Amino acid sequence: MYNFKGFLQELSENSNIPFNLMTEDGILMYQCGEKFKDSERLEVQVILGKQRAKLILHVKNENCTSLLKFYIENKYRELFNVREQIFIDILEGKGLASEKLDKNFPFLSQGCTLFLVSVDGSKYEALNIIKQIYNEQDIISMIYNEHILVIGHFEEVGEHAQSIRETIISNLYCRCYISYSEEAFEALDIKRAYEDAKECMLIGKKFEIKSEIYDYNDMVFEKTVHNISAKTKDEFLHKFKSIFNSFDSEMINTIEEFVNCGLNISEAAKKLYIHRNTLIYRLDKIAKDTGYDIRDFKQATIFIIAFLVWKESR
Repeated sequence: MYNFKGFLQELSENSNIPFNLMTEDGILMYQCGEKFKDSERLEVQVILGKQRAKLILHVKNENCTSLLKFYIENKYRELFNVREQIFIDILEGKGLASEKLDKNFPFLSQGCTLFLVSVDGSKYEALNIIKQIYNEQDIISMIYNEHILVIGHFEEVGEHAQSIRETIISNLYCRCYISYSEEAFEALDIKRAYEDAKECMLIGKKFEIKSEIYDYNDMVFEKTVHNISAKTKDEFLHKFKSIFNSFDSEMINTIEEFVNCGLNISEAAKKLYIHRNTLIYRLDKIAKDTGYDIRDFKQATIFIIAFLVWKESR
């Protein structure tokens, strides 16, 4: 965490009081290296933002607990609550001095990415998992409105998004969606990145994009369909709705995989775990039922627009 672990180490060394600090969820925030026997162990509750933690030390240092608790809670507020509030001010369009940004967000000069994380389960449990993943890195993670926000400098953005999603799913057994936009280098970029990621999340869920990781720059087609006039959407639905409603889940999955594979038959067949000829048979059936052969680019374009409009309407 941002300078917090270093502060805890310095506090322990300067006071000559070994201690450990652990969140109520069992995340070790600092360990002095010394083990305390149960008979000599003292635990004191500390409040760190919206979470509780345990300060663990030797019973002989009981007289120092109030002072240690005060220093730790104050420093946490200084480092985290202030940064979170500054971040909220950015998202809400409040002006900030550049030196304030440089001090609190040193990673901004390198370019930072804002992830928007949405879960079907507990946001607070998911946030704790994210904090554990990036325990020693200069990353901000917080809950804002209905989403979890994660912001920092990431070398491989897609890999980090995948890692966050997989870790949350494996621990909470719930669905997890992540969206993100281009890198941000200043306050206005951060606000734009947030708005883009929010739009991206909305569109990704509406169109049920399979990966559940939504990159704003890869969703040009979906954004275009999303912004088609209501009149045009109604025309597509009038023509295609009953046909798409008649398709079973196997046929819907075939359409999605074929489109995701760039209309490549061999690649789509591998993804679907079916023989190439089986896929061709299904594509022939789609052409017969709809009048559109999605192996042809122009016909596929109209078909995909209609398919997305149908998905959006469900």
